[in-house]
Amino acid sequence: MKKLALGAAIAAAMFGAAAQAAIPTIDPANTRVLYISGASAAATFIDKLVTSTNVDPTDRICDPSSQVYRFRDSAGPAGTDQFAIYCKANNTGAVGVKNPNLPTGTANANLLIYKRNTGGSGNGVTPVAQATPLAFLNISTGCTEVSAGNLSTPADISCPNINNNQIPDLGLSDVDPIQFKGNSAINGVDISATDVAKLTVKAASALTFGAPVTWDLYRTLQAAQKSTNDLPVSCLIGDRTEACMPNLTSAQIASIHAGKWADWNALKVGDSATAPGLHDWALSQTTAVPAFGGGNVTIADLAPADAPFLHTCRREVGSGTQAQSNIIFLGDGCTTAALALTPLDATDGDFAEGDGIAIIHSNSSTGRVDACLRNLQNGNSTVSGFTNDWGKRWAIGILSLEKANAAYEFVKVDGVAPTLANVVEGKYKDWAENTFQYRNNTSSAPLTGDKKTLADAIIKSAGAPSVMADLNGGFVHAFGNGAYLAVPSNFASVNGRFDSARPVTPYSHAVKTGASSFAPANACRVPTIWGGGAGQL
Repeated sequence: MKKLALGAAIAAAMFGAAAQAAIPTIDPANTRVLYISGASAAATFIDKLVTSTNVDPTDRICDPSSQVYRFRDSAGPAGTDQFAIYCKANNTGAVGVKNPNLPTGTANANLLIYKRNTGGSGNGVTPVAQATPLAFLNISTGCTEVSAGNLSTPADISCPNINNNQIPDLGLSDVDPIQFKGNSAINGVDISATDVAKLTVKAASALTFGAPVTWDLYRTLQAAQKSTNDLPVSCLIGDRTEACMPNLTSAQIASIHAGKWADWNALKVGDSATAPGLHDWALSQTTAVPAFGGGNVTIADLAPADAPFLHTCRREVGSGTQAQSNIIFLGDGCTTAALALTPLDATDGDFAEGDGIAIIHSNSSTGRVDACLRNLQNGNSTVSGFTNDWGKRWAIGILSLEKANAAYEFVKVDGVAPTLANVVEGKYKDWAENTFQYRNNTSSAPLTGDKKTLADAIIKSAGAPSVMADLNGGFVHAFGNGAYLAVPSNFASVNGRFDSARPVTPYSHAVKTGASSFAPANACRVPTIWGGGAGQL
């Protein structure tokens, strides 16, 4: 492994013959730097937007003919808490940022785009508005090359230190900024209307979320719902297609998040007075089903022995993923009558399985929720940033459709699968309009100059339907690709139908109020058709 050498001197022929080497020397005189904080659910989105060769060349941020370098944190699930992208700007596309201080015809400016995911969406709102420094990845010390990459694959560079304290330039949140108050506040400090007024807020996209469950629980739910005729008899256990996905209701998911159930036996298999709980039912079943990793096991083998306890892999306070889930399933943050998310967390060590309390794991990033589900399914101890002291367990989580893994799968909610088509047709409700924001001229530290140019270019590319279509191809699920739709305040849908080549939702949490005016998106508002547009029957 080579040590990364970063210098302050101008590097001649930075992207010349040595372009394929994964140890770049960064030229500060010709590098535009942008610090982005916030939504970890959209981390893959930002990464792919900047680096993916699937994005149309005119929409790319980085020059497709030059090497792209991805620095990432080495702690936890690698790259899921912090990363930085270094590349040559794509001046023929949306970025168009030649260095104005260089002579006409000088090679493209270089870009260095940092993305901090830790703390989630709340850190893309309050610290941006208040110009508060956050710790970003330090790419100047201790970094090592993992792979050199090529023109279709970014070079991979691992860095151990997260101590680069910088004021974030651009924030990204899964829900609109005013939602980060109350139980969604960062460090107990509510975002205020005064803070929000300091921000220029621009719609980014609509992101689809869902309820993933561990693979053993998924197959058990399938078997139980086949036994009650809630799934077709023809469905095979382990089928991940839309027709055979098991189902949970909104009320059941809300009960789980509100901490009303301590174990999976609260879900009854059948409608008789003596119907067994899901875990007890599973232990009595000897039907053979495909095992995780190959072979066959019985349904009884899918149930953790003597451990019906309910585990939840969710996000911590300040997460937009958590905030949108709280709003959609509990109404929390929208009405004082709403039930709050249960605050207890198993990592506090105040209780254990069998104490009558659900075992809740609050995670600092989407990547760690993914690790939580994988480790509880596999019975791993400490892998990818989540410490599992419980062994193999059934668990439910909260993730966007960006995430997919063999160790878990999404379920239907109220009988509807989390597909983009179902969002567009107004059938599936667990989605949110995410927003970009940066400080405007009412702030004491407004975003200006090159940084604003680059931020606006990223926002412009991020919202395009063609970009959504390109990126969705990388979020593959058996029931349909996810996870993004363009929003109708930026692009019109065609007859309210889903078009995978031009994915636009006709529904919005924003409201058109005139020919060129609208009330901004508010996640507490029920989504409606935008400006008299069409919807599918």
